[in-house]
Amino acid sequence: MYRHSAKEQNIRFNQLYRRQSNLYHTYAAAHHLSDAAFSILYCLCETIPDERETAPYTQHGLAQLCSLPRQTVNSAISSLVRQGYVRLQQLPGSGNTKAVFLTDEGESLCRHVIDPLIEAEQRSLAQMGHEEVELYLRFSLTQLDLFEQELAAILPDKNGSSRRDHLKNEDETGE
Repeated sequence: MYRHSAKEQNIRFNQLYRRQSNLYHTYAAAHHLSDAAFSILYCLCETIPDERETAPYTQHGLAQLCSLPRQTVNSAISSLVRQGYVRLQQLPGSGNTKAVFLTDEGESLCRHVIDPLIEAEQRSLAQMGHEEVELYLRFSLTQLDLFEQELAAILPDKNGSSRRDHLKNEDETGE
């Protein structure tokens, strides 16, 4: 039986990732939303409506949740404010930190654009079955954690060398 090499598996994995990303991009573009604005709205919309006012998202929190640079989130939120989908509110005693809330128009957009997508995602997962979904999640998390470790080993430090370079030098010098 032929087994795929790690390189071939990685190519397939990346193709699947790009295919899924393209599905979200196509959906966002069809609704005249940038990918960043779509991601932000998605996060705001998947929160239970009663929780939206009690545990608001900040721009910093949305940047982390969406895995987007803070400047990208700031630009996307500015655009969403201009379009009337979100509003910003100063958080008391927090310096310059502002909470991001959906407006009535934003809530309507969620019901008509984001909610149907979330429902489609949920229907697709339900067709897979609970055990398959749990395995998929577990394996995806394991791969992501391992990749994070590998990436940390090759990212340059302040001096421009990686942790792997340091380890290699230690092996060569015996220190």
